[in-house]
Amino acid sequence: MVFNSQFLLIVTALAIYTVIVFIFVGWENRKMRLNLIRKEAEMQRRMYEVAILKELGDRIGYSLNVQKIVDVITGSLRKLLPYSTVSYLLLTEESRVIFHCVMEESVNRGFVDDVRGRSTQALSELIGRTIGADELDESISGTITDESNRGRIQSFFNVPVVINGQAVGLLTIASTKAGLYKEDEMSILYTIMNQASTAVSKLEMILNQEKGKLNSMVESMADGVFMVDTRNRLLVINPTARNMLAITKPQPSIFDVLDSLASKIDLRTKIEESLRNDKLIVQDKLPLGTKVLRVLISPVKDAANQALGAVVLFHDITKEEAIEKMREDFTSMMVHELRSPLTGIRSIANLLKEDKIKNEQKKYQEFVELIVTNSASMLDLVNDLLDVAKLEAGKFQVLRKPTQIGPMIQQRVESFKSLAAESETTIETKIAPDAPAEISVDENKIGQVINNFLSNAIKFTHNGKIIVSAFALSPGEDMLKKVSSLGMIWPGIKTDTKFDTNELIMAVTDSGVGIPEDQIDKLFNKFTQLEQGAVSEKRGTGLGLIIAKGIVEAHGGKIGIFSEAGKGTTFYFNIPLGPK
Repeated sequence: MVFNSQFLLIVTALAIYTVIVFIFVGWENRKMRLNLIRKEAEMQRRMYEVAILKELGDRIGYSLNVQKIVDVITGSLRKLLPYSTVSYLLLTEESRVIFHCVMEESVNRGFVDDVRGRSTQALSELIGRTIGADELDESISGTITDESNRGRIQSFFNVPVVINGQAVGLLTIASTKAGLYKEDEMSILYTIMNQASTAVSKLEMILNQEKGKLNSMVESMADGVFMVDTRNRLLVINPTARNMLAITKPQPSIFDVLDSLASKIDLRTKIEESLRNDKLIVQDKLPLGTKVLRVLISPVKDAANQALGAVVLFHDITKEEAIEKMREDFTSMMVHELRSPLTGIRSIANLLKEDKIKNEQKKYQEFVELIVTNSASMLDLVNDLLDVAKLEAGKFQVLRKPTQIGPMIQQRVESFKSLAAESETTIETKIAPDAPAEISVDENKIGQVINNFLSNAIKFTHNGKIIVSAFALSPGEDMLKKVSSLGMIWPGIKTDTKFDTNELIMAVTDSGVGIPEDQIDKLFNKFTQLEQGAVSEKRGTGLGLIIAKGIVEAHGGKIGIFSEAGKGTTFYFNIPLGPK
């Protein structure tokens, strides 16, 4: 009896234990099965995430087109979760908003309008401004609408599209079924969108850095440059181009560029021709205001040889054109200066062949003198040209020797008095007591400088006075005060004209027509002559002042000019005297 009771207890215990074991095993099996299901779902999500990111990489590459990225994501969503519609809103550069809705199920039009309204409101809150209905560009794809389907939005969530920390759009998933979207599905979409946005942001940052370098380089160019895309939108324009075209807007458009050139060149047609024919187009001379431009238009292509747009370059050739004209004028003047004496010599030589002239000794001698005079004129011109060539080659030399200042000046003055008398002009000398009696210079060359000053003074003075002066100037002494103390008036003289060393100043002052300030810079250009030359019949080559400048600088000095239109001019130069 006792045995039976013990056996019963044992059997009961075993039964209870077996049940417990089965319950435990069943619970563990269920737990394991749930874990497997979760892991399988997680693996599927991971595989989806990898697959969609790979697809993004394969289809998008290095593109910054956010719409392409969102299109890839929306096209793959059916692998991840069920939905009735998936749509997106994207801001564009043209201040428009794209709304695109993909219908997986045939919902009614009101469902789509509701999705659009909720998305628009959410994006408006994200970007901090209200998006109006007139800003939307709407498109719908997928299946057709079905007005008999009265289903409304039961499940709905948004995923923001953020580039460089700024919201640029919204991805929206909606369904007529309730309770569909869990945290896992939303998280994976956030992750994918975040990774895609991060990749675009990094690429955009790199491209902006490179664009910044390129823009800095373009902006620093001396030539004007701008670029347009294939839709004639202005992509970049540098400050030089804006200045050349007189565009003041900080953010100009292609229309501002075209308007500034409207009456000069049909730029749009030229750009289209360059893109259409894939060739460089050059407009050699384009007058624009006070400038002359050379315009070059070239197509721009990518690595795949696809047209990206065209670049237009404006090269300022104003100076080149001016120099070319000056050279032509100079050449014409040289030919004239040489042809005149040559023609005279040839004519006189032909006359000397005649027996009648040979028998008239006086007439014969006059013709010989004319040949000598014309030959000397030609030789002077050739010597001037040689001197200029030597100056430019750095081979000009001076031969210094002790020279008496007073006699040198007086000799030049005497040789020009008769020429000055023809213009009813007198020449005086004024040598200050402090001027050195003797100085070491190349007498012939310094005399040549004084001759040039006197010749110019006589050329531009009628019924006036010319004064040739010489005086010493101490270090730091003001020239204006010194000139005044000697009882002279130099038109246009400026105060604070000083030197750091002891100097001998020699000058020629006239009471002639004077030189306008804007003409003074042209005095030492061998290709130009002053406009006042037209009022004088005594024309020259214009080389004299250039040679004079070279002579003075070879002596360690400089030439200076003071002038006032209508009152007269002073040409002066200094010769260093060294310490006293």
